[in-house]
Amino acid sequence: MQIQTASAQLKHIQEELERIYQSTNLIHVSILNKRNKVVEAPSKILGIYSRFLCVESKVNAYVEKFTINYIDIMTGNIIIKEL
Repeated sequence: MQIQTASAQLKHIQEELERIYQSTNLIHVSILNKRNKVVEAPSKILGIYSRFLCVESKVNAYVEKFTINYIDIMTGNIIIKEL
């Protein structure tokens, strides 16, 4: 039962991100990792895939490209303001 619920949550996250990508590809990402704390960094969605998305963001005066796993969104390690 939990596997189906987790799968449904992953699908819901992906669908919401695709909806945001269609209207505007800009999101605000917060990373709550103790080592790399980032708060509401404006990020451009580069690609949406079945288990992760790729974004580009300017963090500390550097443009960085990175991936965000949907699992990190579900566990609260990464927060996307628009979700």
